[in-house]
Amino acid sequence: MARTSLSKTTANGVSGGFPTGGVAKSQQIPRPLKGLLSRRMRETQPRKVLLFLSTGNICRSPMAAAYMRKLLEERKIKNIEVRSAGVMTIAGLLATDESKQMLEPYAISLDRHRSQPLTEDIIRKADLILGMTPFHVQMALRMSPEARKKTHLLKEYTAVDPKNRPIPDPMGCTLEVYKRVFRQIKMACDKLVEMEFITGKPAKPVRAAGAAGAAAAGKPKLPRGRRPTAAATESGKKAAMAESARRKGPAAKADSVAAAASKADRISGK
Repeated sequence: MARTSLSKTTANGVSGGFPTGGVAKSQQIPRPLKGLLSRRMRETQPRKVLLFLSTGNICRSPMAAAYMRKLLEERKIKNIEVRSAGVMTIAGLLATDESKQMLEPYAISLDRHRSQPLTEDIIRKADLILGMTPFHVQMALRMSPEARKKTHLLKEYTAVDPKNRPIPDPMGCTLEVYKRVFRQIKMACDKLVEMEFITGKPAKPVRAAGAAGAAAAGKPKLPRGRRPTAAATESGKKAAMAESARRKGPAAKADSVAAAASKADRISGK
């Protein structure tokens, strides 16, 4: 009986009244429970409000907001609330038919959208405000001092197409213009959904190409564990000297010619 009792005690992770150092299976968290806990952690993250601005809130900002909601839904991100507003509009206007057509291929509907004028309260509640043009950014800054440090151009904030940062108003234009405008919005939103504001994770730093990187660029790549041979080292030195001479240009070449001529004169003088 004593042996049986001792074996049972040892199987439970206890020997002589002290833990054996291992974690009993009964204390381990089951995998389904781990998944539930991770989902709960995502759901308990602080909620943020993302606000898109345009002029009338019937073309650009509704398309941006609706497409962004789609991206968040696909990634199961639930702590971001996406809103849109217009800096020069009235409440209750419908989205344009062209805007609706742009989103149809993505199974996104704008039928329920109604325009919303920008207010100080909307600015105060927003954590990030992204305008389509500098005019939208300036209007938000003039309306409320709380817009500072959280209001940006959409393409500037996402570093997309820096040469053409404003996204033009397609209102009254052809369907082709709407396609170009939505293409810019989509590109910026695809970048935005991977940024720290959405994911909560800092972006990976980009390595700058410094002097060390430039020097390494000219060296031949060798397999790991192998050292460069003397021939390879000499070849690298010759290549570096040739590159240095090339960069110095005609002036260095003239100096070398003059030095050679001076040496020849000394030899002839002897």
